[in-house]
Amino acid sequence: MAYRGVRLVVLLVIAGVLVTLVVWLATQKEPVGGGPAPRDPDTARVEQFRREGNLEALAGEAENPQTEVATRAVRAMGSLGPAAVPHLERRIADARPEVREAAVVAWGQAADDRRPEILAAAARTDPSVVVRAAAVSVLGQVRAVNEMETLIAALDDPDRMVRVRASASIEHILGRRYEVYLDDPPGSERRREAVENVRKIWAEEGQLARDYYAAKKARGER
Repeated sequence: MAYRGVRLVVLLVIAGVLVTLVVWLATQKEPVGGGPAPRDPDTARVEQFRREGNLEALAGEAENPQTEVATRAVRAMGSLGPAAVPHLERRIADARPEVREAAVVAWGQAADDRRPEILAAAARTDPSVVVRAAAVSVLGQVRAVNEMETLIAALDDPDRMVRVRASASIEHILGRRYEVYLDDPPGSERRREAVENVRKIWAEEGQLARDYYAAKKARGER
């Protein structure tokens, strides 16, 4: 009997501890918005500006000497639509490749297919591989049919990542796959002929693609 009494007491104590723990957890307040608390004041500040739609404040943060803060602000601008384009255009010329890459990606989100020549210029001339790769990806994402020559030229980019992404963008726009021998040495006969074949097909079918995507856009489709 004594053993049973001790066991009952132990069980009651454990139950009491569990109840206390459950009550404590239930009374803990979540951060505003129901998500995790921001990791640092910079994150909180940029997120607040994004929620407010405060482009001018985000543009100021995009000039922050801390690259991480500037990059976060540029990404936030991408969610604010075409009004962000002038600010993003300035950031595509930023001295920091991380910020330029973020601006290219945000441009695709904010501007859709508006002024794709800005992205095309980055794809052709930016010294950073990650920026060029991002630019050719976004050109495909927004189906920038008037910049197809930039994508075809990128098939000969010295960096494989840029070539792979350019090929994927071309396939996305044309809706079919082409073998362009991306791993062949630059200037190889087989790759040169394959790239010229893509250029020839675009010359023949480009107008059909332009008309098709223009009709989709007119219907409000992407």
